[in-house]
Amino acid sequence: MSLTYQEALEFLFPRTTTIKFGLATTRALLKSLGNPHQIIPSVHIGGTNGKGSVCTLVAAALQESGLRVGLYTSPHLVAFRERIQVDGVPISEDAVAMWTGRLLSPILERKATFFEASTALAFADFAARGAEIAVIEVGLGGRLDSTNVVHPVVSGITKIQRDHMKYLGDSLELIACEKAGIAKPGVPFVVGETNPFLVEVLRREARRAIARADGKARADIRVLSPEYEWCGPLSLAGPHQRRNAAVAHGILAALPARYRPSQEEIEHAFGRVRVPGRLDQRGQWLFDVAHNPDGMRSLVA
Repeated sequence: MSLTYQEALEFLFPRTTTIKFGLATTRALLKSLGNPHQIIPSVHIGGTNGKGSVCTLVAAALQESGLRVGLYTSPHLVAFRERIQVDGVPISEDAVAMWTGRLLSPILERKATFFEASTALAFADFAARGAEIAVIEVGLGGRLDSTNVVHPVVSGITKIQRDHMKYLGDSLELIACEKAGIAKPGVPFVVGETNPFLVEVLRREARRAIARADGKARADIRVLSPEYEWCGPLSLAGPHQRRNAAVAHGILAALPARYRPSQEEIEHAFGRVRVPGRLDQRGQWLFDVAHNPDGMRSLVA
């Protein structure tokens, strides 16, 4: 069905009122598009706070190395198109309209949510625009999040804090269990969390997730030192971004050699990257998107 961009948004946005866990609907939507998520290598990044910044840093370094990079983040600040970018260029209005039209029937049949539909749109757009690798931010949780359809080349967790407790559980341990569900067999799993108890929870649950997927596979879990902070060039403000950059650096170091940027490329990318809405000073105004206790503590500090 042919839609305009505005019609596509008017179709998609009412579906934001529904949150649904599970991968079956996203897989069905992607199958109707030829499974683009299975063609494009990906980096999968979860966590409570910092994952948007880490995704952007990783994508910038990959782009600096000469790769054509897809970036899928959420939520957007101003326009839906921000969520889906290739080499920093948002998906076009025409592409949003076209892919939504293509997916209209399966979305209706499966009662797909906004996030399930937008995840399918992202991979379709990445494939259409020739992305060579995609950096994917987990939406909510991990184990049953729509993005967990990918089998990435690296996955990583930034940190575990209290957020979305209605859906993920009322303790940090339960939240960590859900987020560790993005671990995959044969894929390095980089842990940026610094709390020793939560690190062990992530280790345990990552091993369980891998064993469920492939009982013979060994877990490749790489825990970053709690003291490690990025000391190189960094354009993002705030001391918490030094740790985010360290996690991004750890994820980049875990990539297969053919995708791994050089140290010089990483430094150049980290020194110029910008993430709107993260301690974003414009004139006398300071914009930030802190939305949970941990984020507020970082903003106040």
